[in-house]
Amino acid sequence: MLGLDFATWKATSVNPAGKTARLVALTGGICLLLASAFALVDPAHVVRSIREAVFDRLLVWSPRSATSDQVMVVDIGRDALAAYGPWPWPRQTLAQLIDRIADANPRVLAIDILLARREVDQAADERLAQAIGRIPTALAAVLDPEPSLAIPATTSVAVTGDVEVPDLIVTPGIALPSTVFAAKARGIGVVSLPTPEGEPVRAVPLLAGGAGTVFAGLAAETLRVADGGTILATAPPQLLHIGGLNLPLPSNGLMRLHFAVDADRKAHTVAAEALMAKSASSAMLAGKMVFLGASAPEAGGLRLTAADPFMPSVEIQAEAAEQMLTGHIPIRGGAMDWLEITAGVALGALGIIAVIMLPPGGGALTAMVLSLVWIATAAGLSTQALWLTDPVTPVVIALFAVQGAGLGQFAITYRQRVAIERRFALHLPPEVVRRIAADPSGIKVAGETRTITVLFTDIEGFTALIERVGPEAVVALLDRYIDMVAAIVIAHGGMVDKIVGDAVHAFYNAPLDLADHAEKAVNCAIAILEATETLRRDPEIAAMGLGRTRIGIETGVAVLGDVGRGAKRDYTAYGRVVNIAARLEEANKAFGSSIALGPGTVAALAGRVPLRRLGMKALRGIDEEVEVFEPILGAKSP
Repeated sequence: MLGLDFATWKATSVNPAGKTARLVALTGGICLLLASAFALVDPAHVVRSIREAVFDRLLVWSPRSATSDQVMVVDIGRDALAAYGPWPWPRQTLAQLIDRIADANPRVLAIDILLARREVDQAADERLAQAIGRIPTALAAVLDPEPSLAIPATTSVAVTGDVEVPDLIVTPGIALPSTVFAAKARGIGVVSLPTPEGEPVRAVPLLAGGAGTVFAGLAAETLRVADGGTILATAPPQLLHIGGLNLPLPSNGLMRLHFAVDADRKAHTVAAEALMAKSASSAMLAGKMVFLGASAPEAGGLRLTAADPFMPSVEIQAEAAEQMLTGHIPIRGGAMDWLEITAGVALGALGIIAVIMLPPGGGALTAMVLSLVWIATAAGLSTQALWLTDPVTPVVIALFAVQGAGLGQFAITYRQRVAIERRFALHLPPEVVRRIAADPSGIKVAGETRTITVLFTDIEGFTALIERVGPEAVVALLDRYIDMVAAIVIAHGGMVDKIVGDAVHAFYNAPLDLADHAEKAVNCAIAILEATETLRRDPEIAAMGLGRTRIGIETGVAVLGDVGRGAKRDYTAYGRVVNIAARLEEANKAFGSSIALGPGTVAALAGRVPLRRLGMKALRGIDEEVEVFEPILGAKSP
């Protein structure tokens, strides 16, 4: 007897708390660990580069709206060079422009141009120095990779407390403005914008080191000059105090930029040529912090930024001053890397659980929703609260883990599917096997009641045949016969339940629903009869004296389920309909027929198959007589 052990297979292959869940959790956990380790080690700064690029986009898509309206830019553009000569301008021309600015009585002037000493024209230098001396001015200094021999300037930065800036930008030297100009100025600030090669300018220095001295950045120094005090770095908490402003001081001494929209920047810009020609009112500079610099490409002051690939450095310094005045400073805590990796691990763990506990679509949807929630939260923190939070790395960690879990589940599912197909291919049609493999829960192995059509076959006189021929010939004949009959049953949508000796027991409409199952069973019986009669005419088989095949079919309600213990379990059917089908197969002896149909099957056919009434028959084990029919072979269905 060959039976189908559905219950054992289901218990070992689809239990979410069993082996499958453990293997999926293992593969997902390994991927989660690898992704987290990669993010933590960050080889070649891949994660940092992606994270910074994402922050660039977020801050550009959500431009700064806060403005103090206290900062103005005087821009030396191409039109100014066309009107007043090529760059670099003579000191007399630059002095003329600064005089025009001074006439407006600004609060402070920051010059984003390195005014190094020129020996060729001391008188011109003196003229420029006089113009600088008319207003509180902060001059530019440039970090220099070459060591400086002497530093005539002193720092404007004081420190109190345990201030730690281990990542502060420090160079061996610094290029300072000429002492002629420095003597008239109120401060000196660094204008260098150190940036990794190929990346945009993202920050300005609050503090930087050059030639063994700590300098303030130009924007910070300009605010100090305007206030007239000293820049004080304190810790804890680590802050930079400029007058009444308290700015967060990161470990690298840099302040992240967050630009306003281009229209706002233009509204706070005055063209140098218009100011010198008095075609633009200088009154708009009164009481303001004025930054003077050049946007003309010849001046070499254009910088790549996320907001503008050709932004003048003077505009960057002015934007930085606006951020300081309004307290609009994006920050990133020192522990954020760990927090984001922890968030990625948590998201990944939840995603793995979702893959294990939910259907494939539900697991993927859950992982997507969790990822979108994190992305939205991180984007909101970055753009609204200005707490720079990576929206990408935790999601990549989580998705890597979910992908690993999904691949593990796919591999296990695929292996199970192949096992199912191999296990049940001899018993069920391919479509039914595919349906079971896709959804094993559809099989109610614990027991169910359903209407089925039962088909029993038997070979007439087979016992006598065994006595006439040798065992090898009998086995070879049975192999050929059973393979042929089972294939026909499966081809017509039936399930081969058992093979008992020379008999085949089959069900239709089990274990899954099958439309028109009674008609399919009758057509199957006709096909079996035709095939076996052809086999009997084979000379070799005819010599053995193979008897004709008798078939009994009945349709009715049966109880189906897995019965047995341990490995000896059998999915089969029980009930009156099974007994009647078996007895109908025997009734063919009395009627001289090959196919006997019971009343249940006849009713289910509803006239779709031409039938002949054989008569009433008392069946062994059945209380009342049963009316028996047979299909009319060769007749067309009405």
